[in-house]
Amino acid sequence: MLSRLLCRIVCVGTLASVATFAAEEPADIVAWEAFMNAARDTGTAFLREHPQGNEKDRAEALLYLTQQLSSGVQQTLAAADTALPLLRVGATNINKWGLDSADARYLGAALQDDASYRLSGTLGSAKLTAVQVVTDYPQYRAHASLSGRDLQADSAGRFEVHLGRTPSEGWNGPWLPLPEGANRLVVREYFGDWSQEHPGAWTLERLDQENMTPSDRVSPALVADQLEEIVALFTYRLAVWMPWLAKTRSERLNTLQQLSPGGQGLLNNVYGEGWFSLDSDEVLLIVLEAPEADLWSLQLGNLWWESLEYIHRTGSINGDQAIADPDGLYRIVVAPSDPGYANWLDTGGREEGAMMYRFLNSLNAPVPLVLRLSTSELQQHMPANAALISAEERTGQIALRRQHVLKRWAP
Repeated sequence: MLSRLLCRIVCVGTLASVATFAAEEPADIVAWEAFMNAARDTGTAFLREHPQGNEKDRAEALLYLTQQLSSGVQQTLAAADTALPLLRVGATNINKWGLDSADARYLGAALQDDASYRLSGTLGSAKLTAVQVVTDYPQYRAHASLSGRDLQADSAGRFEVHLGRTPSEGWNGPWLPLPEGANRLVVREYFGDWSQEHPGAWTLERLDQENMTPSDRVSPALVADQLEEIVALFTYRLAVWMPWLAKTRSERLNTLQQLSPGGQGLLNNVYGEGWFSLDSDEVLLIVLEAPEADLWSLQLGNLWWESLEYIHRTGSINGDQAIADPDGLYRIVVAPSDPGYANWLDTGGREEGAMMYRFLNSLNAPVPLVLRLSTSELQQHMPANAALISAEERTGQIALRRQHVLKRWAP
């Protein structure tokens, strides 16, 4: 198994360090010591390879390690019960990864590429829904996807989709193929109007269970393999985005560039990214001509490609939340403190970090203009009648965000 090979490469020093005790210690203690030492050494090596001078960035690095180890544990153990592929909520205010969308509820479940499944439920009122089959490890690949329109829901929003190598016998409804190597189902619900839209209800069932026997979840050999798998997945998740971030940081400084189509999400999604780096008296002004899309958004991320705070702060903004200027353009200010304009991306006091725009199911792709300005220059680049916001109104925006995510992630 590739994951076990990766873990043995990572853990070789650690395993050697406990080998001398193997003859004296019980096997469970040996396995636990190897696991904990390997996880520790992996995290320490990552911190040393990616040093940061800013105190807040270093603190977030510790949280990043903790959350990625937690994700590795949950994903590995959840995949062990192949007969019960439960859909679980992904990134929330924790377990962020890969610059998660501030507008999305993510659901995911482990799949076997030779099995067959039924996905059913009731659509909510999200602006856009996408269902996709992916290979998420050991190398990410996106496969077939369906949008909410493709689910053929009835007037009450009820739908049913089958997944498998071939369509189920007698089934003529929506179907998602499972190519070789596919191992995960991802459901994305994107919300535009956070004051009104609500999530749907989703259930995933395995159909071909007649010849299955329950897995032995307490086998010592199985658990030892799982511990190795957790460390291998932890190692992969920590480092996979770092080369991408280094390229963005060096080539897209204080600008936004459109990315080449990468097959993530729906076919007509458009992504662009950049990197902000500002002195304490500087801001970025992003000028956007809204695309013809189901939903567009801009958001900020930290040095570990996690979304910046979008619940208690305005680290994100979308087309339903933003206010257009009289000329039809959207002007969005990236700043560490409230500029008094309605469209504000809050850096939370960070000196630098990631930026991303998403145009979902878009018919065109206007690239936003980015201007680096001193705080004193901002007003002269804004229309005289640009939308302003009071402190009380900003507090109301934050309260709405908090109320929405309570609904979005409710069990």
